[in-house]
Amino acid sequence: MTRRRLALVGAVLLAAACVERLTAPGHCPDFCPSGQITVVDTLLTTSISRDSSYRGYVVSYQSPVMLAAVLPGATDTLDGRPIFRFNGYGPRLPVSSVDTGRILGADSARLQVYIVRRDTATHNLRLQFYRLPITIDTTTTFGAVAAPFTDSLVRTVNVDTLLAQPGRKDAVTGDSVVVDTVNHRLLLSLKFDTAAARYVGTDSGAVAYGIRIAADTRASIAFGKGGVGPVLQWYLRVDSLGKSVARTPGILGTTLANFVFTPPTAPLDSTLTVGGVPSARSLLRVAFPKFIRDSSQIIRGTLFLVPAVAARGAPADSFVMEARTVLADFGRKSPIDSRLDDPIVIHPGATDTIKIEVTNMLQLWAADTTHPTVFLLRPQAEAQYFGEIRFYPSKAAAFRPTLQITYVKPFPFGVP
Repeated sequence: MTRRRLALVGAVLLAAACVERLTAPGHCPDFCPSGQITVVDTLLTTSISRDSSYRGYVVSYQSPVMLAAVLPGATDTLDGRPIFRFNGYGPRLPVSSVDTGRILGADSARLQVYIVRRDTATHNLRLQFYRLPITIDTTTTFGAVAAPFTDSLVRTVNVDTLLAQPGRKDAVTGDSVVVDTVNHRLLLSLKFDTAAARYVGTDSGAVAYGIRIAADTRASIAFGKGGVGPVLQWYLRVDSLGKSVARTPGILGTTLANFVFTPPTAPLDSTLTVGGVPSARSLLRVAFPKFIRDSSQIIRGTLFLVPAVAARGAPADSFVMEARTVLADFGRKSPIDSRLDDPIVIHPGATDTIKIEVTNMLQLWAADTTHPTVFLLRPQAEAQYFGEIRFYPSKAAAFRPTLQITYVKPFPFGVP
């Protein structure tokens, strides 16, 4: 009986020990560490140094657009003008399957151009077309075509007036415009008469034109190139056995599409320059603290840049600047690491401090200690805007680039 009682008492005690107390607070003094998670927010004011700028990555004729602008400034006016050339068919053209005839001249021609970017707040936008020498090429400067841009005007088209026409077609001139609301661009189809479209057989029919724009306010637009570039349709007269016959050969695309501008882009100085034409990029080298890189968890990183002057350009010249890192630091030839980018929109006239989120790049540097700790700033669309911004460099102590990092210190695991 004694043993049975003892066994029964033991079973009761064991059952009592296994009962869950749902209302009792948790208690683990022997296993929980005594430390707390510590978040640190630090501003690195002297970690960025040896910064530099480089220009010439994309020049005007390499740009996918042709820029046109009239941007009055404090001391001068930025004047950008597209120039383009078409080769002709030569002095003769087939009139039948077995015969060719001498091209006598042109009755007219139709020029199509795309405006791929414009500021809808610009009113009374006018396009002035000039005949240029057929010798223009990628090295042609603004000064080299200044004279024909003065005395060789062949057509003037008011874009706003054309858009206001019924059906967007001018019954008098034969001009028309198509609005592409999906791609936000305009297709202008313009008729050139015999005086504006002269087919010269001794020049093989080559012809070149330039465009100058004007408006009631500051104006900056972009014309398409390549698949959305200018095309020319000739309406020719050809000699066929002593008779003049009309021929409409296939349309021609440009053999040169470029733009010229004045004043020339200001040379690089001690500031950090991004944008413009030819495009400029800047490199910022960072002394990444070892105690953050090796043993901390980075939560957030922000790069602060102070503009040295207001960003240049018209409202339509707002451009996206992106911060990237590089695979190796070779100065102006540093290969870009395309895995990460942090973009920000630069608005012309802005002078406020620019803040760029660079968390992903800092986390990459922390994970890969062999990766160069270098920021590269460049325009996302190089040489497609006249817009340009210049920041104070690391030499400017009061306005130098700074880096703010928020990180978590290593957790103090150990004996409580």
